[in-house]
Amino acid sequence: MTVKSYRPGSIRRIALIAATLALGACDAVNKAIDEIDDINSNADVYYYVSLGTSLSVGAQPNGSGIVLPTDDGYADQLFDSIRPVFEATGAQPRELRLVKLGCPGETLDDFVNGISCPYLAGSQLAAAVDFLNDNSGMVHLVTIDMGGNDFRNADCMDAIDPLDCANTVSAQIAADLAPVLAALRNAAGPNTTIVGMNYYNPYLSSWLEDAAGQAQAMVSAQAVSILTDILGTTYATAGIPLADVAAAFQSDDFTTIVMSSQPAPNELLPLNVNNICEFTYQCDPDPVGPDIHANTAGYSLIADTIEAMLP
Repeated sequence: MTVKSYRPGSIRRIALIAATLALGACDAVNKAIDEIDDINSNADVYYYVSLGTSLSVGAQPNGSGIVLPTDDGYADQLFDSIRPVFEATGAQPRELRLVKLGCPGETLDDFVNGISCPYLAGSQLAAAVDFLNDNSGMVHLVTIDMGGNDFRNADCMDAIDPLDCANTVSAQIAADLAPVLAALRNAAGPNTTIVGMNYYNPYLSSWLEDAAGQAQAMVSAQAVSILTDILGTTYATAGIPLADVAAAFQSDDFTTIVMSSQPAPNELLPLNVNNICEFTYQCDPDPVGPDIHANTAGYSLIADTIEAMLP
C-alpha cells in the first residue's frame, strides 16, 4: 500500500499555496517583520523559526480534501505554549515571534537546492541561514522536521524487501541531513536551541484493511523504526536534541488493545493503529482522507513532545 499524502486534484493548489508561503517567509521576511509594531516600544524582539516539511506549516486537508497550511500545526501550538513564559521572564521587556519557513513536500534535496518552493534566497536552508545570520543572538528556538518525505517517496512498503529499502533510504537521509544540521548549528550559534523530531508511522492504517494489511502494518513498524534509529543517531552526532514523536504516538505498541471510533470490524484496535486514526487523517473517509497529516490533536501531541525537550 502506498500511503497517500495529497489528492491529485489538489496538487496545483498546494503548489500555489506553498509558493505564496515561501515567498513570504524567506529573505524578505526580515523586512516584513521589522514593519510590525512591537507589543512594547521597549521590547526586544526574538524569534522562533520553524523549518521542515508540510508538518512544520501545519498542513491539513479541508472539508474537500484539499491540503493547505494552517495555524493549528505543531509550530503554532508550540509557539502559543512557550510565548507567555518567554515574554514574562528576562531582565528587559521582550517579544517572541513565529517565523515559519517550511515547505510542503520538501525533501532534503529540495531543502538544500530549492526545488519545491521558490525561496528568494534559493532554498529553505539558505533562507534559514540568512535569517539566523541577520538575527544573530535574537533567535530563541529553531525546530526542524526533515526526512519524512524522502522516506515516503522511496515507497519502501511496496518494495520487494521493505526493510532493505528502509535501511538504504534511511542511510541516505542521514548522509544528507548531517551537513544541514551542521549548517544550521553554525548559523544559529551556541545559544540558540535547536530541536529536531522523528515521525509517526502513517502506514499503520493498513491494519484496517484485512489480514494482509495487518501483516504490512507490522512490517511498516520495523521499517519506520529503522528510520527512527538513524535519525536519532544523526541528531545525537550533531549535538541536537530529538523529540521522539514516534514514541509519543506509541508507534510500536501492537500489544495494547483499545476501543476505537472506527466502524466494524475495527471497533478494537492495537494502540498504535488507533493513535494513527485518532491523531491523523489517515483513517478518515473520502473526501477528507486518507491523508497522512496530523489533525489538530496530533499536532498538539507533537508540540508537547518538542516542548518537553526544551531547556
